[in-house]
Amino acid sequence: MPYKDKSSTKTPWVGQIKINGRKIKHRCQTRKEALEWEAREKARNHNQVEEPAQIRTVSLLEWATAYLDFCEKKFVAKTYQEKKLAFRSLFASGVNPDGPVDGLQPLTILKHFQIEAKKRSGNASNKDRKNLSAAWSWGCNYLNMPHENPFQRTSKQGEIRHDRRIPVLAEFWKVYETATAPQDKRMLLCYLYSGARRAELFQLRWQDVDFINGRIRLSWKKNRLGTLKTAWLSMTDEAMEALRDLYRETGKGKWVFVEPGTAHPYQYRLQWMRRLCDRAGVDRFGFHGIRHLCASILAGKGVPLVDIQQHLRHDHLSTTERYIHKIKETRSVVNALAGLKGTIIQQEGPHEAPKTKTGCQPK
Repeated sequence: MPYKDKSSTKTPWVGQIKINGRKIKHRCQTRKEALEWEAREKARNHNQVEEPAQIRTVSLLEWATAYLDFCEKKFVAKTYQEKKLAFRSLFASGVNPDGPVDGLQPLTILKHFQIEAKKRSGNASNKDRKNLSAAWSWGCNYLNMPHENPFQRTSKQGEIRHDRRIPVLAEFWKVYETATAPQDKRMLLCYLYSGARRAELFQLRWQDVDFINGRIRLSWKKNRLGTLKTAWLSMTDEAMEALRDLYRETGKGKWVFVEPGTAHPYQYRLQWMRRLCDRAGVDRFGFHGIRHLCASILAGKGVPLVDIQQHLRHDHLSTTERYIHKIKETRSVVNALAGLKGTIIQQEGPHEAPKTKTGCQPK
């Protein structure tokens, strides 16, 4: 529809049309001329259809393959296998891998996650949801997939969360005494004194052990880019002596801790800790439980928080505070409740009127 531009005296009327999302204008002397121009332009372009932005249509299998190839180079083996399992479960549920990505409906995804929650657990289902949602976001950036993420539109499944089992020191020593192989005992000692993550000691090499200065060099990947970080960590004389004895026996290879009968380092070893705990008669705990135990020992001995952060190699002090907070909180509650046996607290109840003293004594 034409409009009048009062700032112009010669051609005050402006005709306007929109073609393929682009607005075209033309100045005229009269409103009639502007209307005629609009009619001619619309007639000339009536066969031109406005084309939407092109969205590349790839199959679900193409998307999964491209993303997993990227993940295999970027993440550690455990993370890669976790993401691979998420796709495998999705396709095993009846979703056609040859179908287009824009044909994947949120309702189909929701039903899949509900089935996985019953078959495996709500925790496992939500972990798949997180991994597939990240994969879709990656596809938006690199495969020009639709930006509306169908995995984020689905709700999470109910989870049953268990607090991480943190052993007391007496339980650790029971497990330590249960271990029979000398290498196993030395590995447990190193976990206790270093507070190392599981993979950090699995990947420990003899070139990372400094016997002269009594320290070891740990390596880990803890950020989104997968950047390898390293740090030297001072160790106790007992831990270094255990490593020295192990070096005398098996120091010819590359790795400090190797699977029996091989020259290869450990990868998982989950059942090992469970068997040791069951044999020792204590509630099960894992490698990370020993890491928390190390933190609790340091906090109990009054080590400053920044020193504990450096020992545990946390990027942020807030992470160390979360490690220590529950320990201090529990200890303060226990200290407040200690010694109640035989104690009578002289206090009126909430619904009891206060007793008043009068000058008259009852007869």
